[in-house]
Amino acid sequence: MTDLFQFDADLELEQPGCQDSGDPPAATGDLEKWAEDQLADDSTALFFDIETGPAPEDQLQAMYHEKTLEEFSATCDKRWKPDTVAKKYEEYKAGAWEQFVGKAGLSATTGRVLLIGLLRDGEFAGIINDDERATLTAFWEIVANALDAKRRIIGHNSNGFDLPFLVRRSWMLGVHVPREVRRGRYWDPLCVDTMEAWGCGSRDFIRLNDLGQYFGVGQKTEGFAGKDFHKYWFGTAEQRQLAIDYCEQDVRLTAAIAGKMGLV
Repeated sequence: MTDLFQFDADLELEQPGCQDSGDPPAATGDLEKWAEDQLADDSTALFFDIETGPAPEDQLQAMYHEKTLEEFSATCDKRWKPDTVAKKYEEYKAGAWEQFVGKAGLSATTGRVLLIGLLRDGEFAGIINDDERATLTAFWEIVANALDAKRRIIGHNSNGFDLPFLVRRSWMLGVHVPREVRRGRYWDPLCVDTMEAWGCGSRDFIRLNDLGQYFGVGQKTEGFAGKDFHKYWFGTAEQRQLAIDYCEQDVRLTAAIAGKMGLV
């Protein structure tokens, strides 16, 4: 087992200060100080967030199915005239592929893990590797260490999205998932989800941004749409840094919210 932020030599690790990333996002200022105040040296919490994107285009093309006119017609309002159906079908075909790609990153069957952001004791690091298998392997090693140390692993909607996505991608790629992560029907109690905690036993979907605003601890990076993460990630070096900054802001916001909820 390795310590947090110790990875194989071929893994690229991004940390603040490793390169000139310019001024921090506007929403980061007070939030960073608040999170660091909450995360004293004796903190046992590990915060994380994943960023996903669509699978490579050749893989998506193999999975893509465009409805035939007959299939499309079966989903239409029966009162529509044939020419209306034909017009709607052409509109569907014009945007179907783009819509498919846009949603691909939300499913482990059509998406992949691009970045995993981690925060512990106020220090942020990103697991970055073009080999998704290596990224997942490094993450599960960190998780295994955290569980052995009885350290809470905290995310937002992490039990509903992040962990299931990571597990399913790991199954696909043959990456070992620590057995302790999932105990039968339930996640290990150390896997804490701020959305679940907010629900207080009910299913109450609430966005990270809304919780940050509610508790007055900051908000997500302004002007950056999560659905476009992969476009920044595979763009210029400056765009990739913006993507990393976006992930860091999400993780720090999660930490601040967890502190307000008494989860750390």
